Amino acid sequence: MSTEMAVAIHVELDVLCLLILCVVAYQSVRNINQQMSRKLFRYTVYGIIVSLVLDILWILLDGRLFPGAVVLNRVINALYLSLGVILGGIWYLFVLETMGHAITRKWVFLVLSPGAFFLILNVISIWTGWIFIVTEENVYRRGSLFWLQAIGALVMLFVSFAHILVHASRKHDGESGRMYRKLLGFYIIPMIGMLVSLPYSGMPGIWTCAAVSIVLMYIDGQDQEILRDSLTGLNNRKTLTPTFNDYVRQVTPENRLHLFMMDVDDFKQINDTLGHPAGDKALVDAAKMIRKCLPGRRAIVVRFGGDEYLLLGFFTGDEDVQNFREMIERVFRTYNEEEEAPFTLGLSIGSSEYEPGDTLSSLIEKADSQLYLVKKEKKVGR
Repeated sequence: MSTEMAVAIHVELDVLCLLILCVVAYQSVRNINQQMSRKLFRYTVYGIIVSLVLDILWILLDGRLFPGAVVLNRVINALYLSLGVILGGIWYLFVLETMGHAITRKWVFLVLSPGAFFLILNVISIWTGWIFIVTEENVYRRGSLFWLQAIGALVMLFVSFAHILVHASRKHDGESGRMYRKLLGFYIIPMIGMLVSLPYSGMPGIWTCAAVSIVLMYIDGQDQEILRDSLTGLNNRKTLTPTFNDYVRQVTPENRLHLFMMDVDDFKQINDTLGHPAGDKALVDAAKMIRKCLPGRRAIVVRFGGDEYLLLGFFTGDEDVQNFREMIERVFRTYNEEEEAPFTLGLSIGSSEYEPGDTLSSLIEKADSQLYLVKKEKKVGR
């Protein structure tokens, strides 16, 4: 392959990734949901966009002579190399936020400090040539301390990767497990790009690969938004019919399909007396408690509406159903004993078992009727 063709392919790949990321960034800005994790994701996208622009400028500039070309090449390389560590820090903050850590100023300072250090080091290298050298012929060369730059970028990626791996190795519900797999999956393509490009200066590598990974994450996130409840993170009602149709085909005497209708006790009182933020917390915490009871069980949990949850899953028999009910009661009881919440969280449960000829609507109706009786008994018992 000729040098000209290699340059053309390099630039075309960068431009293609750049255009796609610009669309992702634009859609992200337009989204009304502007949580911290979304902002950090968007900053990561911005950083990759800047890196791709610098990469395009460098590949078009390197080896070409005109007034100011050498100085421009040195500035571009200082910024480009520094972004590797800075973006690693921004991505780590995104990982921490996604896993539920509060992003304080202290965290921001600690995580972004290496990026600031390498920015200074690369700027100094414009004159010293420590990290990189741009010759008088305007040709880029790696400096004697380039290995330090490479290690810095790798360490930032490794620290966030290790953090995810440690948490992912612990026992989690299905939703948390999916989140960790998604975060870990991000590293695969960029790491391949980095390993391929490290021995060969000038090859398109980590940033084009990072762009692919970030786009795949964005697409997955969009799919999840369509199917997820924005408050609790549970599935929404759109997932019920296809899941029910799939589950019905798998029913056996040993694998019996049950549907549970559940709602939060005295939710209106929590909302009216403590306010909507407390009500939202009650709904989110109730969803977490229900998910805690699911590891190892084939089931789907849906926020059915308001303070109602629906669980559709497989049970071996009546004893298994009763044990599941008791597990939910224990989990909620432990929550009330240990959590310093301004309310007591309780759950009323009605259930029904699938029989040949049942539809999703009939199963819901049977479970809802039982739920009504359970709530009526609780009111009488007060």
